Amino acid sequence: MNRGYSAEIMLTTTRIDPEQAARRLQLELWDRQCALWPGGSVTPLDVCDPWVAARYLGYEVQEGWLSSTGTAPGFQLGGFISRPAMVIAVSAEQKPRTQLFTLAHEVGHVLMHPGLHHHRETPIHGLTEPREPTDPKEREANRFAGCFLVPEKQLRLAFLACFGEKNLNLTDNVAWELLGGSYTSLMNAPSHSLAFERVVAQAKHFGGHHFRALHELFDVSPTTMAIRLRETGLVLR
Repeated sequence: MNRGYSAEIMLTTTRIDPEQAARRLQLELWDRQCALWPGGSVTPLDVCDPWVAARYLGYEVQEGWLSSTGTAPGFQLGGFISRPAMVIAVSAEQKPRTQLFTLAHEVGHVLMHPGLHHHRETPIHGLTEPREPTDPKEREANRFAGCFLVPEKQLRLAFLACFGEKNLNLTDNVAWELLGGSYTSLMNAPSHSLAFERVVAQAKHFGGHHFRALHELFDVSPTTMAIRLRETGLVLR
């Protein structure tokens, strides 16, 4: 188990920028790749794996059926943390992508919220907008998960490889490349919506090139990828 990163974060501050926390953890995983992936060929996307991150921080990750006994009626349990037992559990009833985001969210709690000793979570499918959690700690953990699963540097590299551009501005030509004859639906979408970002997140061809959709490459929901594209300024209106 590693004590350096988590102990330093939790003992020196009660608040930390989620993106900074995600980046620092990934740098540690990369620096220790020989121990974490012995004999393996490691890519930058490998350090975006919350299963590896949780175990690196000393937590046992359990996957299985989680009982909602003792919770409010209708509450669906997606995951929980027990800091005293050093356990993070995720529900096996959820889709793999939901498990991934829920686990990354729980890792965010572990690093940023040392006073959270026992915590139950509903399934978390990804970043949402405009209905963000009201609890600041939940918003921070969501932000951590989004940044951990979709780090800006790797997203920029993947974006350039897919689209051949450092960013995309919404123009008639770009909309046509993405949607063909139905491009006007994108041009007429409200400026505050995520319509453009979602289309880019799910695009599989552009400029005559075919590629894997960005949200599939990073294994996140289209909405999570759309929000990350907006946050990083890769798509512009």
